[in-house]
Amino acid sequence: MTDQTAHKKTWPDRLVDGIDFISTIIMVVLTVVVFAEVLSRYFFNFPLVFSNEMTLLLFPWVIFLAAISVTHYEGHLSINFFRNQMPKAVQKWAFAFSKLVMLFFSIFMSYSAYKMGENTINQVMPVLRISKSWLTTSVTVSFALISLILVLHLVQIILGKRKVPDEEEMFDDLDHGH
Repeated sequence: MTDQTAHKKTWPDRLVDGIDFISTIIMVVLTVVVFAEVLSRYFFNFPLVFSNEMTLLLFPWVIFLAAISVTHYEGHLSINFFRNQMPKAVQKWAFAFSKLVMLFFSIFMSYSAYKMGENTINQVMPVLRISKSWLTTSVTVSFALISLILVLHLVQIILGKRKVPDEEEMFDDLDHGH
């Protein structure tokens, strides 16, 4: 197997990489807005009135889009001491159970954020004049996609295509396979 085929990306990998790219663009815009606000306020004594709302809007999108990547590449914190003490067969089901708990939480978060968005859809941000529901849409979208990723992970675990990560492998994989 060549090095090129060893790192062939699947469609979920490419989707998450695209989401990472979007998150990066939003982070750049957020950084430019905050830098422009600081520059404008302290050097020209002319505050940018839209910057506070823009920051309030963009920051959740950066965080929650990045959470999709963290979930896909299993970059989240986990305490595996007890699971690692179990027999290998039990470890697999404990790993699957943890994914199931995460899935339940993700579905709950996505639904709750959607309902909150419904309640705020008619509230408008005073300066940008856009609906406040855009603030919660980031949570709805990200946790819906996280839920899909977790379902894919569960199917892979059941089919034996995703193994329980060892602690050493988790440290080695910090670069997401790049």
